[in-house]
Amino acid sequence: METDLHVTVTAKDREIVGETDSGTRMYRQSGSQEGSRRWYEYISDRWGPLVSPGGAAMYVQVSRAGIHKRLKAGKMTAFLFHVTGRERTFSGKERTVKSQPYVYIPVIECKVWATEVAMRSMDAENLSEAEFNALCDEIDGSKKDWDQDFVDRDPKDRGKKDVRSELDLTVRETVELLIDLWKAKPWKKEELLDRRALFKLMKQKEEGGKK
Repeated sequence: METDLHVTVTAKDREIVGETDSGTRMYRQSGSQEGSRRWYEYISDRWGPLVSPGGAAMYVQVSRAGIHKRLKAGKMTAFLFHVTGRERTFSGKERTVKSQPYVYIPVIECKVWATEVAMRSMDAENLSEAEFNALCDEIDGSKKDWDQDFVDRDPKDRGKKDVRSELDLTVRETVELLIDLWKAKPWKKEELLDRRALFKLMKQKEEGGKK
Protein backbone atom coordinates (compact mmCIF):
# COMPACT_ATOMS: atom_id res chain seq x y z
CA MET A 1 0.00 0.00 0.00
CA GLU A 2 1.42 3.41 -0.99
CA THR A 3 -0.39 6.48 0.30
CA ASP A 4 1.75 8.88 -1.75
CA LEU A 5 0.55 11.94 0.20
CA HIS A 6 2.46 15.19 -0.32
CA VAL A 7 2.03 18.76 0.85
CA THR A 8 0.63 21.18 -1.71
CA VAL A 9 3.04 23.72 -3.22
CA THR A 10 1.37 26.43 -5.30
CA ALA A 11 2.77 28.75 -7.96
CA LYS A 12 2.76 31.53 -5.35
CA ASP A 13 4.71 29.31 -2.94
CA ARG A 14 7.32 28.65 -5.64
CA GLU A 15 8.05 32.37 -5.81
CA ILE A 16 9.49 31.93 -2.32
CA VAL A 17 10.79 28.35 -2.28
CA GLY A 18 12.02 28.11 -5.87
CA GLU A 19 11.54 25.38 -8.42
CA THR A 20 12.16 21.65 -8.03
CA ASP A 21 15.23 19.75 -9.15
CA SER A 22 14.26 17.70 -12.20
CA GLY A 23 12.32 14.53 -11.33
CA THR A 24 12.08 15.36 -7.62
CA ARG A 25 10.03 17.32 -5.08
CA MET A 26 13.15 19.11 -3.83
CA TYR A 27 12.35 22.85 -3.97
CA ARG A 28 15.65 24.73 -4.14
CA GLN A 29 16.25 28.41 -3.42
CA SER A 30 19.31 30.60 -2.78
CA GLY A 31 20.08 34.08 -1.48
CA SER A 32 21.43 36.04 1.46
CA GLN A 33 21.57 34.93 5.09
CA GLU A 34 18.72 37.33 5.85
CA GLY A 35 16.80 35.82 2.92
CA SER A 36 17.25 32.36 4.41
CA ARG A 37 15.53 33.50 7.62
CA ARG A 38 12.54 34.83 5.69
CA TRP A 39 12.48 31.58 3.68
CA TYR A 40 12.52 29.47 6.85
CA GLU A 41 9.74 31.48 8.49
CA TYR A 42 7.64 31.06 5.35
CA ILE A 43 8.06 27.28 5.05
CA SER A 44 7.52 26.85 8.81
CA ASP A 45 4.25 28.79 8.72
CA ARG A 46 3.12 27.09 5.52
CA TRP A 47 4.16 23.44 6.04
CA GLY A 48 5.50 23.15 9.60
CA PRO A 49 6.45 21.33 11.66
CA LEU A 50 9.60 20.46 9.71
CA VAL A 51 12.66 18.30 10.29
CA SER A 52 16.07 17.87 8.70
CA PRO A 53 16.77 14.66 6.71
CA GLY A 54 18.55 13.27 9.77
CA GLY A 55 15.63 14.21 12.01
CA ALA A 56 13.21 12.34 9.75
CA ALA A 57 14.49 9.11 11.33
CA MET A 58 12.65 10.10 14.53
CA TYR A 59 9.39 9.46 12.68
CA VAL A 60 10.23 6.69 10.23
CA GLN A 61 12.80 4.03 11.03
CA VAL A 62 14.89 4.17 7.88
CA SER A 63 18.54 4.93 7.16
CA ARG A 64 19.82 8.24 5.79
CA ALA A 65 20.41 6.39 2.52
CA GLY A 66 16.73 5.39 2.52
CA ILE A 67 15.73 9.03 2.90
CA HIS A 68 18.06 10.04 0.05
CA LYS A 69 16.56 7.32 -2.12
CA ARG A 70 13.03 8.59 -1.48
CA LEU A 71 14.03 12.20 -2.20
CA LYS A 72 15.70 11.26 -5.49
CA ALA A 73 12.66 9.21 -6.51
CA GLY A 74 10.39 12.25 -6.06
CA LYS A 75 8.40 10.55 -3.29
CA MET A 76 9.17 13.08 -0.55
CA THR A 77 9.06 16.88 -0.42
CA ALA A 78 12.07 18.86 0.75
CA PHE A 79 12.85 22.57 0.87
CA LEU A 80 16.46 23.66 0.36
CA PHE A 81 18.18 27.03 0.70
CA HIS A 82 21.79 27.89 -0.25
CA VAL A 83 23.25 31.03 1.34
CA THR A 84 25.31 32.81 -1.30
CA GLY A 85 28.15 35.31 -1.27
CA ARG A 86 30.70 36.82 -3.64
CA GLU A 87 34.42 36.17 -3.94
CA ARG A 88 37.32 36.84 -6.28
CA THR A 89 39.04 34.01 -8.06
CA PHE A 90 42.80 33.52 -8.08
CA SER A 91 42.87 35.47 -11.35
CA GLY A 92 40.80 38.35 -9.92
CA LYS A 93 37.41 37.56 -11.47
CA GLU A 94 34.26 37.75 -9.34
CA ARG A 95 32.00 34.77 -8.84
CA THR A 96 29.22 33.47 -6.59
CA VAL A 97 30.01 31.01 -3.81
CA LYS A 98 27.20 28.80 -2.49
CA SER A 99 27.00 27.16 0.92
CA GLN A 100 25.69 23.68 1.59
CA PRO A 101 21.92 24.09 1.81
CA TYR A 102 19.61 24.18 4.77
CA VAL A 103 17.25 21.23 4.17
CA TYR A 104 13.82 20.66 5.74
CA ILE A 105 11.15 18.01 5.23
CA PRO A 106 7.49 18.31 6.34
CA VAL A 107 6.82 16.08 9.36
CA ILE A 108 3.43 15.09 7.95
CA GLU A 109 5.11 13.33 5.04
CA CYS A 110 7.44 11.49 7.44
CA LYS A 111 4.42 10.26 9.43
CA VAL A 112 2.61 9.08 6.31
CA TRP A 113 5.71 7.19 5.17
CA ALA A 114 6.14 5.68 8.66
CA THR A 115 2.59 4.35 8.56
CA GLU A 116 3.16 2.88 5.11
CA VAL A 117 6.42 1.15 6.13
CA ALA A 118 4.85 -0.18 9.37
CA MET A 119 1.87 -1.69 7.55
CA ARG A 120 4.07 -3.40 4.97
CA SER A 121 6.45 -4.65 7.69
CA MET A 122 3.62 -6.18 9.71
CA ASP A 123 2.52 -8.03 6.59
CA ALA A 124 6.08 -9.06 5.70
CA GLU A 125 5.35 -12.80 5.86
CA ASN A 126 2.77 -12.41 3.10
CA LEU A 127 5.01 -10.39 0.81
CA SER A 128 6.58 -11.98 -2.23
CA GLU A 129 10.37 -12.16 -2.32
CA ALA A 130 10.46 -9.22 -4.73
CA GLU A 131 8.14 -7.14 -2.51
CA PHE A 132 10.17 -7.99 0.60
CA ASN A 133 13.45 -7.04 -1.12
CA ALA A 134 11.87 -3.78 -2.30
CA LEU A 135 10.82 -2.97 1.29
CA CYS A 136 14.35 -3.67 2.60
CA ASP A 137 15.84 -1.54 -0.17
CA GLU A 138 13.46 1.30 0.66
CA ILE A 139 14.45 1.17 4.34
CA ASP A 140 18.20 0.71 3.92
CA GLY A 141 18.85 2.27 0.52
CA SER A 142 21.92 1.24 -1.46
CA LYS A 143 25.57 2.13 -1.11
CA LYS A 144 25.28 4.90 -3.72
CA ASP A 145 22.30 6.38 -1.86
CA TRP A 146 24.57 7.37 1.04
CA ASP A 147 26.13 10.01 -1.24
CA GLN A 148 24.39 13.35 -0.63
CA ASP A 149 26.04 15.29 -3.42
CA PHE A 150 22.62 15.60 -5.08
CA VAL A 151 21.46 17.46 -1.96
CA ASP A 152 24.51 19.64 -1.38
CA ARG A 153 25.00 20.87 -4.95
CA ASP A 154 22.52 22.82 -7.06
CA PRO A 155 22.23 20.95 -10.39
CA LYS A 156 21.52 24.27 -12.15
CA ASP A 157 25.12 25.33 -11.39
CA ARG A 158 26.70 22.39 -13.18
CA GLY A 159 29.26 23.65 -15.70
CA LYS A 160 29.04 27.29 -14.59
CA LYS A 161 32.43 28.98 -14.21
CA ASP A 162 31.03 31.90 -12.20
CA VAL A 163 29.61 29.76 -9.36
CA ARG A 164 31.55 27.70 -6.80
CA SER A 165 30.19 25.37 -4.14
CA GLU A 166 31.85 25.89 -0.77
CA LEU A 167 32.53 22.15 -0.88
CA ASP A 168 35.17 22.77 -3.55
CA LEU A 169 38.61 24.11 -2.70
CA THR A 170 39.69 27.32 -4.40
CA VAL A 171 43.03 27.38 -6.24
CA ARG A 172 44.49 29.43 -3.38
CA GLU A 173 43.28 26.90 -0.79
CA THR A 174 44.69 24.06 -2.87
CA VAL A 175 48.10 25.76 -3.10
CA GLU A 176 48.10 26.42 0.64
CA LEU A 177 47.23 22.79 1.27
CA LEU A 178 50.03 21.62 -1.00
CA ILE A 179 52.47 23.91 0.80
CA ASP A 180 51.37 22.53 4.17
CA LEU A 181 51.84 18.99 2.87
CA TRP A 182 55.27 19.89 1.51
CA LYS A 183 56.27 21.29 4.91
CA ALA A 184 55.11 18.10 6.59
CA LYS A 185 56.86 15.84 4.08
CA PRO A 186 59.34 17.31 1.53
CA TRP A 187 58.80 16.10 -2.02
CA LYS A 188 61.31 14.97 -4.57
CA LYS A 189 62.00 17.24 -7.54
CA GLU A 190 59.79 15.21 -9.91
CA GLU A 191 56.94 15.32 -7.38
CA LEU A 192 57.19 19.10 -7.18
CA LEU A 193 57.02 19.33 -10.95
CA ASP A 194 53.86 17.21 -10.89
CA ARG A 195 52.30 19.56 -8.31
CA ARG A 196 53.26 22.63 -10.34
CA ALA A 197 51.60 21.09 -13.40
CA LEU A 198 48.51 20.38 -11.28
CA PHE A 199 48.43 23.99 -10.11
CA LYS A 200 48.62 25.28 -13.71
CA LEU A 201 45.86 22.92 -14.78
CA MET A 202 43.56 24.04 -11.95
CA LYS A 203 44.21 27.72 -12.73
CA GLN A 204 43.29 27.12 -16.37
CA LYS A 205 40.13 25.32 -15.32
CA GLU A 206 39.09 28.14 -12.99
CA GLU A 207 39.59 30.72 -15.73
CA GLY A 208 37.70 28.56 -18.20
CA GLY A 209 40.65 28.45 -20.54
CA LYS A 210 42.00 25.54 -22.53
CA LYS A 211 45.56 24.68 -23.36
